[in-house]
Amino acid sequence: MKLIPSKIFQSRNLTFLWLGQIVSQSGDSIYQIGLLWLALELSGSEMVTGLVAMSAYLPAVFFSLVAGVTADRYDRRWVMLSSDAVRFLVVLMLPAASMLGFLNPVFLGINAFAIAIAATFFNPARDSLIPHIVPKEGLFKANSLIQTSWQFALLIGPALAGGLLHFFGKIHLFTVVSLAYLISFLFVFLIRFSHQRNLSGPVLGFAGIRDGLRYTIRHRVIFPLLLITIADNIFIMGPAIVGTPVFVKEVLGMGVESYALIQACYAIGMLIGTAALLSYGGRFGKGKILLLGMILDGITFIPLYFVNSMLGMEITIIIHSLAIPMLTVTRTSLIQNFVPTEMTGRIFALVNLSVVGMSAISSAMSGFLLSILGAPVLFLIIGIGGGFCGLIGLMFARDLRNAA
Repeated sequence: MKLIPSKIFQSRNLTFLWLGQIVSQSGDSIYQIGLLWLALELSGSEMVTGLVAMSAYLPAVFFSLVAGVTADRYDRRWVMLSSDAVRFLVVLMLPAASMLGFLNPVFLGINAFAIAIAATFFNPARDSLIPHIVPKEGLFKANSLIQTSWQFALLIGPALAGGLLHFFGKIHLFTVVSLAYLISFLFVFLIRFSHQRNLSGPVLGFAGIRDGLRYTIRHRVIFPLLLITIADNIFIMGPAIVGTPVFVKEVLGMGVESYALIQACYAIGMLIGTAALLSYGGRFGKGKILLLGMILDGITFIPLYFVNSMLGMEITIIIHSLAIPMLTVTRTSLIQNFVPTEMTGRIFALVNLSVVGMSAISSAMSGFLLSILGAPVLFLIIGIGGGFCGLIGLMFARDLRNAA
């Protein structure tokens, strides 16, 4: 797909994309808070909660490669619009199920699975769209801006969730989420630029997937980047997703409002980390920043083994979150710098598979391990394991380490 952006629309388009992402990702944040807490209440089981969390990430395993080919073949804006429309409709099914009396953990898992399918198509299309509405020299700042939308969403989402829980209860939390996806749809719809469909682009089938995999395996920066991302997310993501509400509920003895506050602490740390990255990140190569960030992403979880207070957890999570932009911003920028535009959808889809797909596996494992080890021991293990992933990359992935 060859897109020809108009300079007149560059700033406005990025603003629309940023605002849409704040709204939709606030919805994502509220949805995750409501989903996991509701699963824990309905089932009373850490393992069942882990399986529900897994269902929210599993579609990336099955659909990421097809989603990448779709983003490279078709208008990326319309892929995003279709995804938002699906999410708007599917989330509304949760309040409906509650009213009809068949809301249970199985239905929660099915709903989360359907929402995740739409997100699997949305994310690579969004990341592949950015180079067409922003000049190359502005990509790092644009990616940082898009990352702040996620961080503001994590900050706004829990605050909204706390207020909505108080006034409307858990179920109508999801009604607000559906409206967030509708507003995101409208912002994406406002993005305007000239484009041409690339009819000779990848076909929706094995050939397009094969070409993307072949390109990735042969690339001396992208291939180790994906391998180390897979390893890190198996260690980190599941325990962070499932272990956080379990830690708040069972170790600290707190309720859903405290869980929402911890989610806000993630956002505070990431916003500070992004600001620091924009100020000082240009002094270092992106590869080194990413690998150092991965080490910090792991070892900053270790203090949770010793924490037994809400304040201690809040401080630990803020410090931990400082490192997250070092991973997310630099990874996106590296791909946009090294990968040709006609291939970016498939590469971002592979990243989505590496992050979200491994989160599905990790979430299921975490539910099982939490029932045996408990949350503090699990956070100790993932802290050590995640840190080793970054250290191994720093020692052996030379081309990634030296990538500018």
